[in-house]
Amino acid sequence: MTVQAPRYIDKLKGEKTRSGLPYPSLRDILIAGIGGFLITSLLNLLHVEWKVLLCFIVPFGASAVLVFAAPAAPFSQPRNVIGGHVLSALVGVIIMTIFKTQSWWVLALANALAISLMVATKTVHPPAGATVFLPILSEITNFTWVLTPVLVGALIIVVLGLLYNNVWERRRYPAFWW
Repeated sequence: MTVQAPRYIDKLKGEKTRSGLPYPSLRDILIAGIGGFLITSLLNLLHVEWKVLLCFIVPFGASAVLVFAAPAAPFSQPRNVIGGHVLSALVGVIIMTIFKTQSWWVLALANALAISLMVATKTVHPPAGATVFLPILSEITNFTWVLTPVLVGALIIVVLGLLYNNVWERRRYPAFWW
């Protein structure tokens, strides 16, 4: 395989100088920010403050960005949010259970497997790329962790996304279910 340097360098410049995307209105900015505030508050109240339901992991902050700031984006859809996080959590727990180490190559293997599974199942959700690391970094080998906090939290994000985004006239969530 030969790489032609000039063509490769040209790709690095991008196709356009500017994105072409319009700047969002103040209304859209506030709607997205309030949605992020609501979901983060709810998950933290349930999990951290009230300790009634394990439903919070750090990657959910990035999921909130997608669901509340870009509800029409493919990576924001329910199958992606739920499927991406659950698959990645499962991969992380399995890899930690098998290898029982936090080595660089274990993290890399887990990430590669999670990415491949998300692509193969059409459930790519970029925040789930961080979810796969949590079992390894925290030495989690209990498969119930996949259900709670991961599945439960992802379901709460999707349900609040459905309720909140559809309140607004110019928003619709989801763009698709399957």
